[in-house]
Amino acid sequence: MPDSFSLMPLKNNMTLAEILMYLTGDLKVSIINDIGPCLSLGYDEGGYFAAPRLVLSYVDYLGALYHGYEGKSDSKNRRIFADPKYAKNFLSNVFGRKDDGYKKYGDLLWEIYRNGTIHLYSPKSLKDIASKRTVGWLIHKLERKAQLRDTFNEGMYFTATHLKPYDHGNGTWTQPISIKCMYEDLIYAIDRFAQIISTDHNLESKFRSTSDALSIPETTLIEWWKNQKNKALYQ
Repeated sequence: MPDSFSLMPLKNNMTLAEILMYLTGDLKVSIINDIGPCLSLGYDEGGYFAAPRLVLSYVDYLGALYHGYEGKSDSKNRRIFADPKYAKNFLSNVFGRKDDGYKKYGDLLWEIYRNGTIHLYSPKSLKDIASKRTVGWLIHKLERKAQLRDTFNEGMYFTATHLKPYDHGNGTWTQPISIKCMYEDLIYAIDRFAQIISTDHNLESKFRSTSDALSIPETTLIEWWKNQKNKALYQ
């Protein structure tokens, strides 16, 4: 956690100073406290599914702030804030300034590591029908380039580059990711987003359109106050 910071929660009609304080204070501290302990750095176990799940959930949110709220709703009249296109755009435009791999392979990262871990516990494996090639997941806690054991070729090692798909032969590929790098890149992206927004009035307006809309409660048909065993406790 930073030595000193000011917490600024998301709210309606934020000034630029409050937006910057929110990003570099409240949100960054949340990321450090939420994801940092999950990494379990220094230990072999822990964090392999949790870290990408959390990092990419934050990217979903950041994509909504980056794109802006357009007043759209779904068929159930629920407001639409997040969209995979917004998140992938944030990965490419902001994360991509740190590592070009997010521009080249961000779509693949999203499909394997976000959609898999959020909805189905573990990352997905994908297959291209025409070429019959498959690409799966490979997660480690090392640096951006690391020597890893090739589990598809006995006794072999290979140089894994964060995000860059690797061909193991026979139509079998993996997309290696370092959860250490993903976490560090998210911290970088928060700072970079704050830096960009400080001089971009259009981006500032987009952020504010989302934060303003998020400050309004979502409508619901759930009547949670009914069927209480002891209604007096809730009156």
